[in-house]
Amino acid sequence: MKKRIIKAMKKQWLLIWISAVAMALLTVAVFAEYPGTKNFMKRVVIFDDSSDTMFTSNILTLLDNERISYKPIMVKKIGAQSTATSYDIDVFLWNYDINGSGDYYKKDIDYDLDIAICDAQGQTITSLGSGKWIQIVKNDSSQWMANFTSSSASYTYSTSTNSQRETLGTGDRSFNKYTIKFSGNWDLQNDSGVRVKMIATPTPTSEYVDLKPLAAIIGLKEEKSSAALGWKYYINEQRLTGSPVPEDFEAYNLVLTGTGSKNIEIEWDPTRIEINKNIYEIGGAFPYISGEVSYTQGGGSQAGWDKLVISADSYDQLKSYRNRYDIQLYKVNGEISDNWDFIASSASEGVYMTINIPYIEES
Repeated sequence: MKKRIIKAMKKQWLLIWISAVAMALLTVAVFAEYPGTKNFMKRVVIFDDSSDTMFTSNILTLLDNERISYKPIMVKKIGAQSTATSYDIDVFLWNYDINGSGDYYKKDIDYDLDIAICDAQGQTITSLGSGKWIQIVKNDSSQWMANFTSSSASYTYSTSTNSQRETLGTGDRSFNKYTIKFSGNWDLQNDSGVRVKMIATPTPTSEYVDLKPLAAIIGLKEEKSSAALGWKYYINEQRLTGSPVPEDFEAYNLVLTGTGSKNIEIEWDPTRIEINKNIYEIGGAFPYISGEVSYTQGGGSQAGWDKLVISADSYDQLKSYRNRYDIQLYKVNGEISDNWDFIASSASEGVYMTINIPYIEES
């Protein structure tokens, strides 16, 4: 019997070998298919940093290991001759990624907004100080949505408590603007430890598994006056503590601030620097009026450079008396420079952006 089996196997060896190889390949295919399916499911469920994030802000950011980032905002001290009654900080929330394709979220984004007046450690305070106040105004309304005063019983505000959840509508790119107003008598030196904590959480989270909460602790820091009046610029990251260098950051916030009416010209090398296009495109993230910001591709004075002109006028009501512009800069093809001198008033070796800001000498 044994000899007959061996004899039959010898005659059919080719068929047996083919069957064995086929079974082995089927085993490998089945083994490979399961991890592949599992990985696909992970890509669907887990947040992918490389894709557009359809819930973004100019100031609020993602939590870092449950920690909320501190965002100091540089402001000029309100002078005795000024008509301003408060230090205003605009916080935008968008239903699309201003750094991505510009596509918007395909359904309404409902979110809870939590606001607290806190100290430098993020703990809610119990007093603002005599005569001082902080207000939160939504979309330039004439009525505040939250008001904190020296006599307030509470220094917190929550849409979940008020049963009035915030919404970013769909059907197009949309935004909500929240203006934080610190009273004009704010002491920029002694009150620097009093800050505003804002947290925006898409709710219910089960309906927005692809969106993440955004938050920041926002405070004021005094920008020292110079001998010249008018407009000036600075890179916000350069002013942070710890002797920062450009390679410490993936992007930069260029801040233009000042008073008066001037045309500010910005030119840059697009092979080194990219500007957030929502600054200048029609229907962008910021509600600038027609002609306030204009962009010309290849319009710079250097070959191949682009140009942006901002018609700044802090006295113009149509421009909301705007005295500050925040412009996001991104690296192109790796690091821009190993020092902050890549921005200057005129082009030279190692300079990849020029800013021409006319100013008025103090009389």
